[in-house]
Amino acid sequence: MNYPWKHISPKDTLQVTQSTILSNLDSRIIASLYQPLAGVQAISLYMLLKETSETCFKADLMLSDVLTQLNIGIKEFYEARIRLEAYGLLKVYQHTQHEDAYVLFLQPPLSAEGFFNEPLLKMSLVEKVGERIAGELEKRFVFKPEPLKDYKEITKSFIDVIHVDMEKVSQAISQKDNQVTDRKEKLSEQVVRQSHFDWSFFMEGLNKQFVKSESLDSNIKQLIYTFHTLYGINELDMQHFVLESADISTGEVSESKLTHLIQKQFLNSGKTTTFVRQGTNENDQNESHRMKQLKQKGFSKEEIEIILHAEKTQPYAYLKSIKEQKGGFVSSNETWLLKELVEQAPIPISVLNILINYVLIIKNSPTLEKNFALKIANDWSQSNIESPEDAMNKVKELYAEAQAKQFNQSKRSPNKRYSTKERSRVETLPDWASKKETTDERISKEEEEAFREKLRRIRNRKGGENEWKA
Repeated sequence: MNYPWKHISPKDTLQVTQSTILSNLDSRIIASLYQPLAGVQAISLYMLLKETSETCFKADLMLSDVLTQLNIGIKEFYEARIRLEAYGLLKVYQHTQHEDAYVLFLQPPLSAEGFFNEPLLKMSLVEKVGERIAGELEKRFVFKPEPLKDYKEITKSFIDVIHVDMEKVSQAISQKDNQVTDRKEKLSEQVVRQSHFDWSFFMEGLNKQFVKSESLDSNIKQLIYTFHTLYGINELDMQHFVLESADISTGEVSESKLTHLIQKQFLNSGKTTTFVRQGTNENDQNESHRMKQLKQKGFSKEEIEIILHAEKTQPYAYLKSIKEQKGGFVSSNETWLLKELVEQAPIPISVLNILINYVLIIKNSPTLEKNFALKIANDWSQSNIESPEDAMNKVKELYAEAQAKQFNQSKRSPNKRYSTKERSRVETLPDWASKKETTDERISKEEEEAFREKLRRIRNRKGGENEWKA
């Protein structure tokens, strides 16, 4: 099994440095706002590194010393470290030649105002501590002065008081503009850049509704991307939330109502998520474990591939991929059928994907026909199909029943030959389905003998007719 921390050793050297002195306010913000998100071990690691490097801005440590002081193992250290990286509190560099040498560059936290202006951080905090405590923390750290009535500002500007050579200032500004600035990317910008949310498909579904597209401004768009990242809300579900939060008469989307609806839905349901990705190694590890689990349940390699693909693909993308492989396209009727299935059918998304696979691949239907798809969804819901492996077993049952019915019909009508004009792509079919063509083309000895007997009778009849004519 591949562990992402397997290359880390207690003998590794850590050079800890920071670009600025962290104030007491920074420490308070980290302890009160970041700790609920990153966890106690991560913040303990941050504070230890901060204390070590604070006197000289640079310190050399052995990893074994860090593990001893924090009383943790290498696995816990790695997990704490990457959480600090994810929340922008730490940058890590590894030597290109000596892989056991690292530089840990401590980053200051956001200001309290900056923290609460980041939708992803604010909503993550609400999810961890609840709305009441998050609200109290915001009041404690973000000072909002009341407007001064009956007063006007008379504060002098810098230019009013200090004489400045504007020509030199202009030269300095132009030189700075020509330099490449290393601006720290905001977390919300990372979310939009890295998100797999299909904005075009999302807007296509809303265009036929009463919602004004202009009301989905940059703030709402960022909020939607944030919710997608935080809770994994797909495009169809997001359309539902936006429609609920929009004013029917004006078509304007309320940012506060959208936030309230989604947080109410997910906080009350007890679902907890985190936007921190553990890295491709851990994803590979989880997938490897899942494959082993499915193999123990008796699924073949092809079936496991279908199940895993169904688990990590959104329905629209899944449908579109299959239709494109078959040389077709997703129709508007299929798009709205998907929306109806996602909204109304009480089956998981992965099960819905297996349903799509069954209709388009196993049944080789050219389109996702509404009545048939709804019938299957109802049947699977009533049969308590709750996982893709349950759905796969159900598909195998349906296929076996169809084959048995076809065999019984061939026994009743021995002269009838069944040919399979329905051909599916072999790469998307498990073994039991891909054998369909050869099985259906074969005829029994009884059928072959009956066929030959019929030919003899026809020849004899024709011979008698010729003799009578002669």
